[in-house]
Amino acid sequence: MIDVQLKKSFPSFDVNISFSSDSAGITVLAGPSGSGKTTIINMIAGLVRPDKGRICINGRVLFDSGQDINCPVQARRCGYIFQDGRLFPHMTVRKNLLYGINCDPSKLEDVARLLGICHLLDRLPGTLSGGEKQRVAIGRALLMKPWILLMDEPLASLDPARKNELLPYIADLPEQFGIPIFYVTHSRLEIIRLSDELIRINEGRVQSSGKPQGEFLGLGVADGDGEYVSVIDCEMMNFNPVYNVVEARFPGGIIRILDGNPPRGKMIRAAIKASDVVISLDKPENISTNNIFRGIIRELEESNGDVLVHTDIGVPLAALILKISAVRLNLKPGTEVYLLVKSVSLIY
Repeated sequence: MIDVQLKKSFPSFDVNISFSSDSAGITVLAGPSGSGKTTIINMIAGLVRPDKGRICINGRVLFDSGQDINCPVQARRCGYIFQDGRLFPHMTVRKNLLYGINCDPSKLEDVARLLGICHLLDRLPGTLSGGEKQRVAIGRALLMKPWILLMDEPLASLDPARKNELLPYIADLPEQFGIPIFYVTHSRLEIIRLSDELIRINEGRVQSSGKPQGEFLGLGVADGDGEYVSVIDCEMMNFNPVYNVVEARFPGGIIRILDGNPPRGKMIRAAIKASDVVISLDKPENISTNNIFRGIIRELEESNGDVLVHTDIGVPLAALILKISAVRLNLKPGTEVYLLVKSVSLIY
């Protein structure tokens, strides 16, 4: 359980937030640049002292202004991974991994194996790729036996290929090591892929918090085009290797996802762009679309001359259509419709 209440004033900005998370997985702090995300985890780590507030992690009070408690940085047992690896260039990977307070050398081989860096142990950081450096930085933090990992946009400086390489390692950390993670990002891909709990921050305030399932993002995201995406958590049912199709169950029925590899886990997450959803008043017959769901319109919202149609198919699903189409179909809240999904992305 993580409970955070913080106030901090700066000359042109202030943070006033309160949130809690009981997730044993990854809690994502998301929001546009300059919203206060890094300041928040720096206060959790003890690098910045709040003016007022309380920080309690798994029953341990790290800071309480009312009781004059301010646990020193080195005693907080927070593993911190920055945007760059911050490795010592003159030390081998092995020595970098073993450099840290409370380091447990007996776990070196296990951590290196789980992060896929055994073959890098005798190399210098200058010979590593960006993704490899970040895996070493994660390993160094884990060997310090932290009670929580704080990750400040650890993939921001990597190209898409390196990001995709590192995401599975980060996603598996809570289960493999039993360590909760606070993860800062404004990347849509990372929000959708990693978050067990999502806390949206803007201008130093909490906008919302909860599970990531549903429609987003009106958030100022860095990658993608800022288009609305519907996120659906599903239960894996079947993978057809002949057609490379994943079949999964969710509250609205069965969803079919074209993907070259079977998912690794039982629970998977799918993402559907609003522009990939077509609305029909009648049930379509004899068409190529594999995903057709029956739903009801909850709300219509004009968006840059188009209309964002919020529907309920057992879970929220958004469709972005032309305004002329919405008028022609006489769409309004309460209208029953069929949603044809042209493309679904499987988020590993």
